[in-house]
Amino acid sequence: MTDFAHTTADAARAVTGQPPESRRPTGAKFTRGLRQVLLTLPLIALVVWTVAPFLVTLSVSFKDRAEVFSNPSLIPANPNFDAYREVLSSESFTTSFLNSAIVGVGTTLLTLVIGVPAAYAFARFNFRGRHLLLLFTLLPRLVPSLGIMVPIYRLAVATGMLDKRLTLIIVYTGMLLPLAVWLMVGFFQQIPREIEEAANVDGASLWGRLRYIVAPLAAPAMITIGVLAFREAWNEFTLVLVLTSTPGRRTLPFELYLMQGIEGIANFPGEAAFTLLTVLPFILIYTRVEKYVVAGLVTGSGK
Repeated sequence: MTDFAHTTADAARAVTGQPPESRRPTGAKFTRGLRQVLLTLPLIALVVWTVAPFLVTLSVSFKDRAEVFSNPSLIPANPNFDAYREVLSSESFTTSFLNSAIVGVGTTLLTLVIGVPAAYAFARFNFRGRHLLLLFTLLPRLVPSLGIMVPIYRLAVATGMLDKRLTLIIVYTGMLLPLAVWLMVGFFQQIPREIEEAANVDGASLWGRLRYIVAPLAAPAMITIGVLAFREAWNEFTLVLVLTSTPGRRTLPFELYLMQGIEGIANFPGEAAFTLLTVLPFILIYTRVEKYVVAGLVTGSGK
């Protein structure tokens, strides 16, 4: 019965022009298997590299302070939610969470309000020095945040804008606009001009075309810019350290930095719970809009 099955399979391969299974070169199978292994191992290493710190942090957040040192296992001996209750009940967390939300949403909206019209102008209007000016917009991205701390601090002091959430929103927007404009330019250039020309014939104004035609088509790119802007404002620490001085204006990364104790046993469970609660909102947002972010990045990179 087995010989008959092999014979039937070889006959079917002969009809389709494929060599019999017994005559297939073993080198091709080995090469294909080696290729799969070489592709799988880096992916496994990347997953372990990404997930391992998260699992360790999650494990520590359910332990007591003493158990962090006495029990190195990932599984807590007596898991509890004491660290989460401690963090959620602290006024510093709630205040800094509100500040981070205000700064993040404000930065996102201001970046879109300025970046979308600017990118549309670069993509649709032909004016002298357009490409050179677009290149110059990337210069702020080449300067590290440490290099602009002192000038921004002195400017904030001179204008009376120190220790204000609006200052953080403006500074973060200025840092994100170059990336936002470049991504949006690439996306706008993928939208056919014929659509706007047809709307222009029907009497649509410039702002009408941008609002009712271009903006809906550019929704994936706008969501991408919004997510990137929110993430930058949510996680940034260096400029918050320089531009804020009172507890009521600090954001989550600054408060997490202040939790590092220097006396006795450090509150590692509290720090771990604080970290997870800081990351959780962004993870929830990103999982909802991940497909739009990927589409916006891929389309914008085709410029």
